[in-house]
Amino acid sequence: MKSGIVTGAIAGIVAGIVGSIFGFIGSTIGLFATPSDPMASTIIFIILSIIFGAIFGELYSMLYDSCPGKGIMKGINGGLIIWLVKDIAAGSYVGFVDGNIGIAISLIFVGFFMWIVYGAVLGSIYKK
Repeated sequence: MKSGIVTGAIAGIVAGIVGSIFGFIGSTIGLFATPSDPMASTIIFIILSIIFGAIFGELYSMLYDSCPGKGIMKGINGGLIIWLVKDIAAGSYVGFVDGNIGIAISLIFVGFFMWIVYGAVLGSIYKK
C-alpha cells in the first residue's frame, strides 16, 4: 500500500489494541494507576492511536528513505524513533517537571510495545 496515512491508520488500530493490552498489564502489576473508567479510556486510546498513527504514517512515508533497515525492520526502527522522540521525551518531562511518575512510566512502558508493533505493521504493509 502506498498511502502513508492509510497504512499509518491501520498500524494505529493494531498498536492501539496492543497498547491497551499492555496498559492493562501495567496497571494490573502496579506500574501505574488504573484509569477511573477503563472502557472509555481504552476507546479513546484506540481512537487517538488511529489519528496519530495516520499522522506518523504520513511522516514515515516522507522520511522512508532516511529510516535505517529494510521492510519490517525499517518500520520497527521508525517505530522506535517515534517512541524515543515522543514517549521518552514526554515521559521525562511529565516525570521530572510535573512529578507525575505514574504517567511517565505509563508512557515509556506502554509506548515501547505499542510503537514496536506499530512499526512492524507499518513496515510490513507500506510500499513506496
